[in-house]
Amino acid sequence: MPRQTDTRARARDEFALRLAEYGYLGVSLDDIAKAVDVKKASLYHHFPGGKPALFMEVADHYTKEASSLLQEALATPGTLYDRLFALAASYAHGTYNSALSNQIYYAIRHLEADQRATVSQAYVRGLIQPVTDLMAHAVATGELREADPGFLANAFMELAAIVHPPQDGLAPAAVDRLARDVVDLFLRGAGQDTS
Repeated sequence: MPRQTDTRARARDEFALRLAEYGYLGVSLDDIAKAVDVKKASLYHHFPGGKPALFMEVADHYTKEASSLLQEALATPGTLYDRLFALAASYAHGTYNSALSNQIYYAIRHLEADQRATVSQAYVRGLIQPVTDLMAHAVATGELREADPGFLANAFMELAAIVHPPQDGLAPAAVDRLARDVVDLFLRGAGQDTS
């Protein structure tokens, strides 16, 4: 039994790595089988639906992990600034894999309608709605100006997504500075007009 679970997890993780780098059409089950050191038939044993089934497993696993990290960031004590910084820092330090997120989004067009709906609903429920709820609360309490909370959530997450993991050994303090810059930029643009 442990071998089966291990094969499933290794196939899922290998598919996720390749999906993030090459996109859905750039991933083949032959390559996954070779990387995991199993026969392709073994992948079909674990994922009878083939590539779409393996993709669904990747999307589900990613959404659950990312949602957990998001909830952790949003549970940060303190102010709206503190929670937004925790969220932006998760992007900056590479905790949140925006490359994989983007490829999951792009790949759903290759799925059947029911699979697309499943992935989309889980993504919205786990990753978009909590940030939208945070923005709705901030609008209701006057921390942010009157604006559509969904728009504010998407705007913030798009800004945060440009802060990707550091390259060339950028110091953690410099990475945190990038995350703070994102939050400052967002709050200056979406904050209450005090003039």
